[in-house]
Amino acid sequence: MFVLLQLRWIQLKRSFPPFGLVLLALAVAMGVVLLSKAVDQDRSIAPFLAGGMLLMAWGVHQRRADHHFLRFHLRRPRMAMALEYAALALPVMLGLLAARAWVAASWLLVVVVLPWSPVARDTSVRGAWLRRWLPVHLFEWKGMVQSTHPWSLLLWSASLALSWMPVLPLFLLGVIAMLVAGAQEQCEPRAMLLATAKSAPGLLKKKVLGSMRAMSLIVLPVLVIATAFRPPWWWIHTLIGLGMLVLVGYAIVLKYANYRPNERLDANGANVGVAAVFAILPGLSLVPLIMLLTELPKARANLNAYFHDHDH
Repeated sequence: MFVLLQLRWIQLKRSFPPFGLVLLALAVAMGVVLLSKAVDQDRSIAPFLAGGMLLMAWGVHQRRADHHFLRFHLRRPRMAMALEYAALALPVMLGLLAARAWVAASWLLVVVVLPWSPVARDTSVRGAWLRRWLPVHLFEWKGMVQSTHPWSLLLWSASLALSWMPVLPLFLLGVIAMLVAGAQEQCEPRAMLLATAKSAPGLLKKKVLGSMRAMSLIVLPVLVIATAFRPPWWWIHTLIGLGMLVLVGYAIVLKYANYRPNERLDANGANVGVAAVFAILPGLSLVPLIMLLTELPKARANLNAYFHDHDH
């Protein structure tokens, strides 16, 4: 029943040095404190925080690619996933409990029943007009648009239309960021790798900066309007916006740290899901940044083998 949590702990220890784990724990503790203070100052945001966390957990459940594997290799797969989602929601629940937002905190108990909800599988191709606006080297974005249009466009439109509301548009942007990050699991052929850039640093720079630029075009309009309605929240909006950009960058670096031509890195989905939850919570966006900086040397070393070893 605790197999998934044990696997996540092993992944964290492999991804972080001991000092990095300490920073991770401090970042989570700081996020819980900031979250409780924010709820103390404005009690109306507690339901939006709980609802947003539920939406994120549901998104993680919908996009995970290991449903079939867990079903046939774990004795109680749904119970294991329920514990995993409860662990993801725990920082938000602790922040709400510290602020005495009992009702909103109790909503988060719904995460334990998400593994029993149906998972949608859609492989249709859509959004051709949107794909034409994307550069060729961002093929992951093109694939994301194909598989999620028009729902991703509706999510962005909803976040823009609801920019006057507290928190909710930020969580809708978080769902979009998670879709973009999840699209980075597919590895391109080595020939495409070599055609995109002449070196590993050049490839990482081109892919990361290009994706961050595209993500900023999605995030900035919503955050600017939201800040116009709530000027005192400018720092919250800034932190969350930066967290989403870092999340997308981390997903790309994680992909190339484990890159294997023509393969899909389904195992990366769990780490990306954890980083996504942290990225949309003020004060916790430091976590995906630490994860990105930890994976960057691994990505360079792994890519160098494909750029300079002609036997691959």
